[in-house]
Amino acid sequence: MKIGAIMPSSGVLAFPGQACVRGIDLGAKFAREKYGLEIDIVHADTQSRPENGRIAAENLIRQGCTVLIGAWDSGATISALQACEAAKVPMVVHIASATQVTSQGFTQVFRYYPTSLAIIRQSLTDLKALLPTLSGGAPTTAAVLHLNNVMGQSSAASIEQAWKEVEMPIKLVGSIPYDEKAKDLSVEVAKAKATGTEMLFPITRVNDAIMITRECVKQGWDPKMIYSANSNGVIDKAYYDALGKYADGPMVSALYYNPKAPDAQNILEMFAADYPNDWLDGNAACAFEAVQIASDAVKRAGSSESAAIHGALKTTDMDPVLMSSGKIKFDATGQNMNCAVALLQAQNGKPRVVSPKGIAEAELKYPLAPFSAR
Repeated sequence: MKIGAIMPSSGVLAFPGQACVRGIDLGAKFAREKYGLEIDIVHADTQSRPENGRIAAENLIRQGCTVLIGAWDSGATISALQACEAAKVPMVVHIASATQVTSQGFTQVFRYYPTSLAIIRQSLTDLKALLPTLSGGAPTTAAVLHLNNVMGQSSAASIEQAWKEVEMPIKLVGSIPYDEKAKDLSVEVAKAKATGTEMLFPITRVNDAIMITRECVKQGWDPKMIYSANSNGVIDKAYYDALGKYADGPMVSALYYNPKAPDAQNILEMFAADYPNDWLDGNAACAFEAVQIASDAVKRAGSSESAAIHGALKTTDMDPVLMSSGKIKFDATGQNMNCAVALLQAQNGKPRVVSPKGIAEAELKYPLAPFSAR
């Protein structure tokens, strides 16, 4: 079984891309033992350029890869799927939330990750249920600060739609976009601060999540809550390495691993042995799960041919090995039907699961401790 893995291992998305590479390699190591398969992983780097997704996919297919995993970034994923469609090679999408991934008629896509609307709708539903329990008064206003790329635009539109559907008791007072290649977000953070909002809702990659927090510190802005959905930052080791004591407090709703899953401790120990200077984050965990999905399909198909894997993926009905989501099953568009998110908060230099209670590691801390008092 030859799996092609497409990730942004260099460029502005290198932090999550490299985490995914670690998750893929660990997933293959685990799956070789679990499924008894001979698995060969071939990696390809998009260099954080969406247009390179198709180039990477074409190269991997030429090298004999009969199933692909990728590509983290929605733009690169859509680009790669064009090559998969032409070659009839299935692709398991471990992370990429833009609606277009499964709404453009691709027949080779099998997306484990939820759409931006699905993840944000569930995140807001969970947040709404949490608000009455907050001591010190829940925030009454919120401002959105979002990337202006495919993922960010899709998420911003999803926030606006889901906010109404869920009937959030918090008023949206602004939506501020910024370029994904921005080196300075002082103006955008100042605009958000000027709205007087009590809650900041950023849609970020890890680099800009770091910049936003640094600007809050510089500008003396202490919102009651910093809450993200479908974002990087809180889940990434690089966030804590860069911010130190200023990292703690923000929250994110995201797909994440179940720390109480039957094989979780074994998998975490395997990861620590191979990567002692890193941790298994949400990016690596989703990539790990994607290898299990592909391996399960190959095992059931009894073949490593693309057509057989495609047929088996369509009938996938499996419990996640590591993730805290429901049964993995794909609908007619290739979308996983049973995704679930966990609420994490940055506490003591690491992301901690605070909800749902069944997998929680810690209690939620609210309101956000003022940056100036740390």
